[in-house]
Amino acid sequence: MDKNQKLEYIFKAIKEAYPGKTLVFNDGSPDAPVMIIGEAPGADEEKQGKPFVGRAGKLLNATLEILGWQRSDFYITNIVKYRPRDAVGGTLTPMPQEIEKFRPAIEKEIEVVDPKLIVILGRIAMAGLGIGGTMAENRGKVIEKNSHKILITYHPAAILRNINWEPMFREDLARMREFV
Repeated sequence: MDKNQKLEYIFKAIKEAYPGKTLVFNDGSPDAPVMIIGEAPGADEEKQGKPFVGRAGKLLNATLEILGWQRSDFYITNIVKYRPRDAVGGTLTPMPQEIEKFRPAIEKEIEVVDPKLIVILGRIAMAGLGIGGTMAENRGKVIEKNSHKILITYHPAAILRNINWEPMFREDLARMREFV
């Protein structure tokens, strides 16, 4: 079984576990040396069926392009594969229980892709991989976990709320060159 078949098997299992949800799985090549992991899809991602295609995704893409990469150079996914919603349909931050439910799936996904570097975008993705501490403590750090190097930085949506973090975000993403 090749990587795409293994990933399809994982996605099929998630579909069976969440039959009433609109799921967003991944984008990019499973052979990419860098895997980017965010928190959960938003409304735009849910409509298009791909992670990071809304405002935060446009910022991520633009930053990657400034640094000389294309979105297609990466494997992109989220911890939680559906959009958490409130009672009126607004997007919510994933709850700790949702994050924990998806941890086995993201661990399998990482195992299949086996990237040289994992880039974690935001504290929810940090929690999804069992990394403790705050974003302030971890941002810009590279840690090793389960034989994978993990670079932690802000989620692009956080940059949209606080543009002062953008230079640090760009600096963190520029560090990817050290590992690929």
